[in-house]
Amino acid sequence: MTIGIGGLVSGLDTESIISQMMALERRPVLFLQGREADFQSKISALGTLKGGLAALQTASASLGDGDSFVSFSATSANPTALDAIASADAAAGTYQVEVAGLATSQQVRSAAFDSLAVDDAVGTGTLTIQVGSNTSFDIAIGADDQTLAGIAAAINGAGTDVSAAVVDDGKGSVYLTLASSRTGADNTISLTMADADGDNTDGAGLSSLYETPLTQGLFETQTAANAQLTLNGIGVERAANTIDDLIAGVTLSLKEAAPGQPFELTVAQDLTTITKKVESFVKQYNAMVGTFDSLQSYDATAGSGGMLQGDSTTRQLQSRLQGLLYGGVDGVAEEVNGLSRLGIEVGRDGKLSIDGEALAAAVAENPGGVSSFFSNDEAGNDGMGRRFDDLLEGYLNPSSGLFVSKVDGLKESIKDIGEQVERIEFRLVKREENLRQQFLNLETLLAGFQATQGALDQQLESLSNLSTYISTKK
Repeated sequence: MTIGIGGLVSGLDTESIISQMMALERRPVLFLQGREADFQSKISALGTLKGGLAALQTASASLGDGDSFVSFSATSANPTALDAIASADAAAGTYQVEVAGLATSQQVRSAAFDSLAVDDAVGTGTLTIQVGSNTSFDIAIGADDQTLAGIAAAINGAGTDVSAAVVDDGKGSVYLTLASSRTGADNTISLTMADADGDNTDGAGLSSLYETPLTQGLFETQTAANAQLTLNGIGVERAANTIDDLIAGVTLSLKEAAPGQPFELTVAQDLTTITKKVESFVKQYNAMVGTFDSLQSYDATAGSGGMLQGDSTTRQLQSRLQGLLYGGVDGVAEEVNGLSRLGIEVGRDGKLSIDGEALAAAVAENPGGVSSFFSNDEAGNDGMGRRFDDLLEGYLNPSSGLFVSKVDGLKESIKDIGEQVERIEFRLVKREENLRQQFLNLETLLAGFQATQGALDQQLESLSNLSTYISTKK
């Protein structure tokens, strides 16, 4: 509880005196709070630095991934008929292709039913559906499912390779239609049944679905067929329109039949993949140079510097990153063994610049050599991209990186400051209480002095009056 003191006896401005004395004694707290703010700012600056370095590491890792350097494109001269995608396992080449026919799936329909009786019961029992040699499905048709719509819903809910629908031809007839989800000549639809009436060929009950009950046959509305194409003069058939086992590393997508219209399919290495990776790395590296400059700069006019000015860890990292820009990789052809030979130069400001034409020419002339320069994974002879990745990992690793330990150290210092401030604040509270009590005691003492002085003054005045009285009586 704060004790109010007004200086009523002494006339002193005790509140102002106490306030000034406490301000002097609080200086250590202000100093510690200043240090804490500085540490917090450094943690924030390290976070900014880490974010930029993480982006650089991502670009470096991509640059050091030799497998992703190899990229191929597949170009169809007739994309309306055929499209293609090439993977890294493809090989450059030109192929003559002709799409004679597309793979189709079989579609069948039931016998015609009177459209006016579409909601009437057909029959109950068990349908067995199979597409080609794939798994067969038994579908129970009960009293609640025995309309055409109910049978279609039961088939669709069974998870088979067949979809069912009820189609009205607009001429007074409706049909149950079945369509296979699998293309290819072998993937025909088989529909058999165990009719609840005990006769599967009498055209009554479920067997009334058959177009020809005696042979248990449905009417085919679309034939199941294989895709037919010619590749370099060789006739080829496949069950699907997506073909990935014809040209190594290339997936063909047949779109439209074009018999008698051969065209070229060209598979070539996509050299832009390498240049894009290099451009991404240069962009991130230059961004980091700007971040380093901002965090370590000193403004002589303002007399202030960046939050990491003079930080040894940051200076060392920047120096090590700069050092990785120079030198080559053993075993790589001389004409592409170095950034400068790839059209990449280091400017006076420390940033990289790319001569796009020189880089493209180097990649076109020796893509394998350029890839090895950046991604070679031989022990002790890593490519430049892998060197950057490994160096940055030592700083950014979330469990053992140098930045983690540095931030942890700063956080520990902040915690220690908080404990010091708490102890000092506790002492200051006690100190202020003591000061207020001392001033209160002073006021009390002065009040006592004033009371004593008043009594003495009265006694002296009484003595003076008595002396005067005695003298007049003489």
